[in-house]
Amino acid sequence: MRRLAFIYSLLLGLALVSGCKQASDLKAFTEATYSLQEMHHLELNGVDVMQKRSPYDFTTSEGDSLLASISNNTLQASTTLLLQVQMPEPEADRQMTITEMKWQLLVDGEETLQGVVQDTINLRVGLNELPIQTSVLMSEPEGMRNYEGLSKLMTLISRKKDLRQRLTIQIKPTVQTPLGEVELPEYITVAEPANS
Repeated sequence: MRRLAFIYSLLLGLALVSGCKQASDLKAFTEATYSLQEMHHLELNGVDVMQKRSPYDFTTSEGDSLLASISNNTLQASTTLLLQVQMPEPEADRQMTITEMKWQLLVDGEETLQGVVQDTINLRVGLNELPIQTSVLMSEPEGMRNYEGLSKLMTLISRKKDLRQRLTIQIKPTVQTPLGEVELPEYITVAEPANS
């Protein structure tokens, strides 16, 4: 009986230590600084848009498919992001498991696009290579789709402007904890205008 009680106490102690470590890691990740370094192979509905330089580079079927998806709010994107995570204590070995991640893109401070990544993502301190698949929906402030923000975004892309001066990317992850999945209460900015 004593041996069983000892094993139970040991397991409970290990669970508490593990839980404390995860709580500490979660706090550190919420206080971390995030910066988007690069984006590779951006595909919208299977079309590699990084190889397109103007609207004329799209075939008729590609253009029709993308326009229909934008109209129906059914656009799908896939890409690989290089995300740098910096912490006040970079020597600590920390990691966080994200089970779902809401994101939003702001153009000139206005919510324009949003979506949800539903694949598991493991983050650690330093440079993270993250393959992403996500829905891409137009934001609907006050119940109206933000076509103006989308138009601004498309104009910036077509003029080959440095988008970093006008775009803000924010994420709101749901993370795995010892007590289950927890969604962070506020969005975290991972990329913002260069002059801010």
